[in-house]
Amino acid sequence: MRQLLRWLAAGALAAAACASAALGAELLDGADAVTTSSPPALLGPITESGRTGWDCAPERAATARTATAAGLPHD
Repeated sequence: MRQLLRWLAAGALAAAACASAALGAELLDGADAVTTSSPPALLGPITESGRTGWDCAPERAATARTATAAGLPHD
């Protein structure tokens, strides 16, 4: 009886290994469809003067020289 259980356990492990290898190969095969060809045009590089093409309140607050100009509350 023990020998039969060992063979069944070995067969189950082998089947699980084959299934996981097949699933992994399928996931790797579909990975090309998920990648983009180029980065989005809206997100420019962040430099000392800020992010290219963005003129929003958080960007202006981040580049402000004083806390008052950044719109931070007073203590």
